[in-house]
Amino acid sequence: MAPLTKSRGQWGNRTKLITNWIGIKPPSSRPTKLLDYACGDGVASRALAPFMSTVRGMDIASGMVEQYNQMALKSGYTSTKMRAIQADLIDPELTPSSEIDTPGFFDFDVVVMCMALHHIEDPDNMILQLSKRLRPGGILLIVDWVASSVGSSAQAGNQTLGTISRMGFQENEVKGSYDNAGLEEWAWKLASAPSQVPREIGGEQQLFFARGKKPCS
Repeated sequence: MAPLTKSRGQWGNRTKLITNWIGIKPPSSRPTKLLDYACGDGVASRALAPFMSTVRGMDIASGMVEQYNQMALKSGYTSTKMRAIQADLIDPELTPSSEIDTPGFFDFDVVVMCMALHHIEDPDNMILQLSKRLRPGGILLIVDWVASSVGSSAQAGNQTLGTISRMGFQENEVKGSYDNAGLEEWAWKLASAPSQVPREIGGEQQLFFARGKKPCS
């Protein structure tokens, strides 16, 4: 994930509000697991790590995985607590991983994808694949841009920025993907203030937080 689009500021002092909203509490007697997909250098992972027993990152870029693991160590986390692997849930054969189908990469309490869904050509399939990594009762959290209009949610971004498939999402689009993946207890929340981004992709964008729960049975 390109650092420019990661919008690191959406965590920081918002972490408590986010964790309360999605129902995350500090680790209890039961181990809790987080998967950070398209993790970049681990901004979301480090923000949520105090609430988790185990944190795993996954990114298609080897450089991002290396940065993630370096930053985890610098933050005082062992590789047992927090580490990332290079893998691709959409096309596993493109980036083969010996761990992607092991038990350690399933049954997560929380799966988060932060500032990356707009890079994906098929968001429906992405959300479906992420939902498969949840335990029953687990939460999927997507953080991304709100489309400023219906037209801007189309794949217009390909013309100017090759790595961007669209400029954002409408709530009904994301909810539809969650519904198709069988997730329940839908919730949608906007960040309290717009975020500043590079002028070529709008200069100012509104963040959303989307939440859904995998059925317990």
